[in-house]
Amino acid sequence: MLTVLQKTLETSELAVCVKDPEKRVSMQNDYCRGICGDRAGTICEQGCMALHTADTGRQWRDWGSRVYRNSRIFGNFYDVTLLCSATSIITFLQPLHEKYEMALAYCREQGLTRREVEVIALTIRGISNLDICEALSISRATLKTHLNNIYRKFREMGEIPEFIPANRILEP
Repeated sequence: MLTVLQKTLETSELAVCVKDPEKRVSMQNDYCRGICGDRAGTICEQGCMALHTADTGRQWRDWGSRVYRNSRIFGNFYDVTLLCSATSIITFLQPLHEKYEMALAYCREQGLTRREVEVIALTIRGISNLDICEALSISRATLKTHLNNIYRKFREMGEIPEFIPANRILEP
């Protein structure tokens, strides 16, 4: 079974990192090293550990699992899963770039206007509202209207737009 797991981790686009309770990195796969750099033997407080540290909603800091969806780490978006025990913190990073491209194609198929797709394309890449307004030469009120229309269309379809970063759903 261990060889199946090792082979899966070597061939998949899944970053894995194991740390001790003090956040000292004891193991990273190659994909993780490509994202975070080689951190073997060092205490890590960036990326997934910054999410972990900032999460004040955890009842037990050294036990359980947490998922941080659509999280920006080192300039890219990932679904981050942390498995914590008294002896280790295991992190899995799943890249979202392919999912975002699929989401944009889906938006085009669902009847979003060209401008709404442009707004979504910038939104899912973590661009701030101010920067979206500047990039598209629109006012903040116009952006808010586009976002509200997009969210309304998804609600009418009975769908939750999971590809939009969670902090953006509440924002417009």
